[in-house]
Amino acid sequence: MCEYQTKQKGTLKRHLLRHKDISEVQMFKCEMCKYQTKHKGNLKTHLLFHKDITEVQMIKCDICEFQTKHKGALKRHLLSHKDISEVQMFNCEMCEFQTKLKETLKSHLLGHKDISEVQIFKCKMCEFQTRHRGSFKTHLLRHKNISEVQIFKCEMCEYQTMHKGSLKSHLLGHKDISEVQMFKCDICEYQTKYRGALKRHLLRHKDTSEVQIFKCEMCEFQTKHKGTLKVTYWVTKDISEVRKFKCETCQYETRRKGDLKKHFAQSQECFRIADV
Repeated sequence: MCEYQTKQKGTLKRHLLRHKDISEVQMFKCEMCKYQTKHKGNLKTHLLFHKDITEVQMIKCDICEFQTKHKGALKRHLLSHKDISEVQMFNCEMCEFQTKLKETLKSHLLGHKDISEVQIFKCKMCEFQTRHRGSFKTHLLRHKNISEVQIFKCEMCEYQTMHKGSLKSHLLGHKDISEVQMFKCDICEYQTKYRGALKRHLLRHKDTSEVQIFKCEMCEFQTKHKGTLKVTYWVTKDISEVRKFKCETCQYETRRKGDLKKHFAQSQECFRIADV
């Protein structure tokens, strides 16, 4: 059914469930929300999200303030404190990409494959499609009402989001640089609180021959940044052809998600749920 292979028989059984429809297997359902999964272990992990941190044992990092309900999350976090010389690095054979996480390499490799070679996850409610299961799950939240999903709220301001990762990134904005791990560029003086921002910055120091270039199919524009290419498509398309981000309180609308967030920040009267 696909190219997947493993040394572990149990791991293969778990993988094969991905190829089966939910009508063919036992589904494990959450009694507190609509979440369901083919894997009993995933349900156990999910149920922790419904518990307050006072109800579960929190696993803490000995190096920084990070804490989590999930043992696996701590293991992944601890890798961020280690130098690449101390851990096994997973390298891409088609470009210079490398990562400390095997799962991240798998996700990266999908970018090198033709769309006909990989499983595509398609949204039934809009034209969105992606090669990445995680991106698909994140996208589906956009179609849900806020009453149907868990909302993560900032305790220091009015910010709230459907995405736990977005809240973590937001919280860094409230902290002083002396309180957080700073990601520094080895070539210039640039430094940032955000790992993703450093990755984007490092592309500036590389020649176009060293990185993947994203090209526009409608003009000669090309860029090192996939997100920048998306913005270009919005500019070249008619406004009726692209998704618009709208404020539910007033008549403001925009093609850019970031502009809608700025609108919320500037207008105290407009009710906001970030990342919808």
